[in-house]
Amino acid sequence: MAAMTGVRPLVLVLLDGWGVRTEREGNALATARTRIYDRLAAASPQSLLAAAGEAVGLAAGKPGYPQAAYSALGAGRPVPPPAARISRAFQEDGPGGIAAHPVLHQLVSRVRPLGGAVHLVGTMTPSNVTGHQRYLAVLAALLSHEGVKVWVHAVMDGQDTRAQSGIEHLAEFLDDIAGAENAELGSVMGRSFGFDDLSDPAAIATAWRALANAEAPYTEYPTAYLDQCYRKGLSDDRIPPSIASSYRGIRQDDAVLLVNLQADHAHGLFGALIDPVTAGLAEKAPSLSGIYSLTRLAAPLGDRVTPLFEAMSFKASFAETLAQAGLNQLTLTETAAEANLWNFARGGATALFHGETVLVTDTLPLTQAEKKPELASAAITDELLAALKKGEHDVITANFSNAAILGRTGNVRATVEAIEAIDKCLGKIAAQVDKRGGTLILCGTYGKAEMMLDPETGGTWRGTTTSDVPLILIGGPKELELQNGTLADVAPTLLHLLGLAAPREMTGRSLIAASVPDRISA
Repeated sequence: MAAMTGVRPLVLVLLDGWGVRTEREGNALATARTRIYDRLAAASPQSLLAAAGEAVGLAAGKPGYPQAAYSALGAGRPVPPPAARISRAFQEDGPGGIAAHPVLHQLVSRVRPLGGAVHLVGTMTPSNVTGHQRYLAVLAALLSHEGVKVWVHAVMDGQDTRAQSGIEHLAEFLDDIAGAENAELGSVMGRSFGFDDLSDPAAIATAWRALANAEAPYTEYPTAYLDQCYRKGLSDDRIPPSIASSYRGIRQDDAVLLVNLQADHAHGLFGALIDPVTAGLAEKAPSLSGIYSLTRLAAPLGDRVTPLFEAMSFKASFAETLAQAGLNQLTLTETAAEANLWNFARGGATALFHGETVLVTDTLPLTQAEKKPELASAAITDELLAALKKGEHDVITANFSNAAILGRTGNVRATVEAIEAIDKCLGKIAAQVDKRGGTLILCGTYGKAEMMLDPETGGTWRGTTTSDVPLILIGGPKELELQNGTLADVAPTLLHLLGLAAPREMTGRSLIAASVPDRISA
C-alpha cells in the first residue's frame, strides 16, 4: 500500500470527553466558543465513530470510558476489559470460580493462622467501571465463611453513577452481607480520597490515617452519615472518611485486598500503604501479611501487589506497528491520562519501542483543576510545536484530557473554559502542521462534556456517555472521504494514510473511502 502525498508528519490529537450530541442543554461542547475547531471541521473530511458498547468491547449500551476507548484505539479492534473475565469467575462454581482461586486461598492461609483480618477496599458501585459492589459482597461472604475477620472499606462513586446515589448502593450492600457474621463495614469515604488519579496529597493522607490508624470521625449509621453529607451538598466522590466505632485500623498481620477493575485505580492510597514516606507521610507502614488486588496494578505498584487476575494485554498495537515499520513517533500526554497510554493503548507494554519518545506533563489535582481548566494543554502544545519544527518524527500523538477531567467535576463553566483553551491550542497546531505540509487528525475518545445534566433527575451528571465521537482529517488529499466507523477503525485508517498494512490482529478497517486512490509520496 503506497503512502498518500503530504501525510507526514502525521499528527493525531486525541480529545477525551469530546462526544457528539445535538441537544444544547447541559452540553459544554455546544456552549463553548470553538471557532477554530468548527472552522477546521467545516472545511475537512469528517465522520462519526462509535465509542461505547460493543464497538469498544463492552456490553451493548454501556457508556464508553478511558480503558475501553484507548484499548480499541491502540489495538485496532474491540478489546474486552478485565471485568468480563472477572465477572465470569464470580458467576462460576467449581475450579473456574472465585471461591477456588489459588491466590484467595493463599491469602486465607497467610492471615488465618496469625489471627489477622482482611481489609477489602473497593468502590461501592454497580457501574462495573472501577469496581462492583457485588464483588465486595461475594468476597466478604467467602472470607467470612473461612473464619477470617473481614473489614470492608466502602469507596463511594458519584462519577460513574448519579452524584448522590451511593446511599442506595451502600444500603443494598449491607443487606447482602448481613448473613456474613465475620464481615463488618470498617469505613466509608469518597473516591477522591486517594482512589482517583487526580487525588491530591492531603486527601490521600486523610484516607491513609483513616484506614491505617483509624483516625477519622466515627459513625454508627453509615447511611445516615451519607445523608448528612448530601444535605451539605457533597457528592458521593467527595464524602470525607468516616469509620465504624468498632474499627481499630490495620493491625499487624492483617492483609489488604483492593477490589479493583482497572490497573490505575487507587495508586495514591495503595502507594501510601506500601511506602508512606515516599508518599510524603511521616508515618510507619502497617506490618501486613500481604497486599493484593483483584486486577494487576500498573507500574510501579504492579510488582509489589499480588493480583488475582492479570491486567489487559495485547500485541501488535499501533505504536508497535509504527516501530516495526521503522518510523519515529512521539507521544505527548499528562499524568492524568498517562495510564491510558501505558496500560491501555499499548496493551500493557511498559518499555519504549524503537524510535519512540514519550513526554508526560504533570496534571493538577482535581481540587485545583477548576481554577486552571487549561491544565497541561499549553505545555503539551508547546512540546508539539517544537517537535514539528525539529522535523524528527513521522507520527506525533497528543492527548488533551481537559474536557473529560473538568467534566468529572460537574462544573459546566470550568468545562467550557477547558474546551475553549483546547480550541486555542488547535489553532496553533493546525497552522504549524499546515506549514510543514503534514496531516492533522482530530479524534474524540469517549463522550463526557457533551452531557453534564442527568436526563432523569435534571441534576449534575459526571459520568461518561454512549455518544459517538468525531474523527476529522485536516490536510490530507483533497478528494479524500471518510466513512463512519468505530474507535477500532482509527489505527487501520492511520496506517492506510502512512502506506502501512495493518497487522492481522487488527480487525478494524480503514475509513478512507475505497474510491480514493493512493498516491506515492514525494
